[in-house]
Amino acid sequence: MTYSTAQKIAWLLAASAMMIGVAVAVGSVVTYKPYGVPDHRREEYDQIVRDLQEKHSEIAQSKRNRNAIAFAEQTEFDFGLIDPGTEGAEHEFVIRNRGIGPLVLSDGGSSCKCTVAEIADPIIPSGESRNVKLVWNVGSDITDNYEQQAIIQTNDPQRPEIELTVRGKVRSKWAMHSDNLTQLRGIPGKPIEASCVIYSQLFEDFIVLDTETSVPNIAVSVEAMSEMDRVGFHARSGYELRFKYRAASENSRRFDELVRVNVFDVESEEVRWIEVPLSGTFGEPVVFLGPAIDIGSGLDLGTVETGSKKTWSFLARFRTEQEVSEAYVKDVKPDGLIAKIEPSKRVKNTFRVTLSLASEIDPQRFRFDKQGYVEVADRANPKQSNWMPLHGEIILPPRR
Repeated sequence: MTYSTAQKIAWLLAASAMMIGVAVAVGSVVTYKPYGVPDHRREEYDQIVRDLQEKHSEIAQSKRNRNAIAFAEQTEFDFGLIDPGTEGAEHEFVIRNRGIGPLVLSDGGSSCKCTVAEIADPIIPSGESRNVKLVWNVGSDITDNYEQQAIIQTNDPQRPEIELTVRGKVRSKWAMHSDNLTQLRGIPGKPIEASCVIYSQLFEDFIVLDTETSVPNIAVSVEAMSEMDRVGFHARSGYELRFKYRAASENSRRFDELVRVNVFDVESEEVRWIEVPLSGTFGEPVVFLGPAIDIGSGLDLGTVETGSKKTWSFLARFRTEQEVSEAYVKDVKPDGLIAKIEPSKRVKNTFRVTLSLASEIDPQRFRFDKQGYVEVADRANPKQSNWMPLHGEIILPPRR
């Protein structure tokens, strides 16, 4: 590669100016004739050197002043939404000198090489202000929120550093939002319905090419988001996906499934697969309800004497849309406990269970390992069943 004479001179002037700066810093004096500078441009070169020396001397002298007061009305700025790969996003901060001596500013570095601080004039006379520009170059791989800082050093003894912050949010190529698809709750025999939205803050027109499900019993429907719905997500385009999941069997409880969505941007022809997890549980087909029932431990009958006429009652509810007409007590322990069941007159598929003691029952304690329980089922559908722990102690009455 060849360079013109003007380019060579410009390069030499810059290099020589750097050497002069170093020389001045250590107290040396440059007396040699710079190599490569034509005689007819020597005066121009010498003037640049003198200007640099004078500026360096002025800055050094101003830094020794301890009467400057640095003030910044704003130290943070939010760019808002910005496209990935954006170069040259900039904002100017104003720094004012409220002291009686000159204020000197210098670049103290930044938290990211993409943040650049530009100081046009480092010396601020008393009562004046200067703009400090922060330039932010957004990487193409940055997503979601970002925040970066630049440090401006000053000769104000009370404020030797000013931290300037720029922040914002990089527009998402594709994003997904849902309330909660990983803690779904369902009723046996009834499908779970859920939904999410997939949108783009960058692409004006993308489409859903295809969807894949980890099991065949997940139905997926896709519908474009309305303009009103997109506003809350700052989305330029988007779709609502609705899922309907039906348990593989009536005995299914926990499920962890996956839906994959293939999206395609028409303009850039960028394509991606987005994974949507679906997980949760189906509750027991029969639940027991009552003020004395503890969800974890069941029903505590307490301590009761043989021959007592005391009763305990609670509700057993079948969680199904089908009519349950043959509910019965499948089993009850310990021996000597009597359980009766009758339908509720007001609530569908809900039955009242009443426990009592038989006239002849042995004293005993039942607390652990299914020593005491009651099981309720549907004769027409035996899989619709559940049991509840019972705890208590049967004792003999005191002798009189």
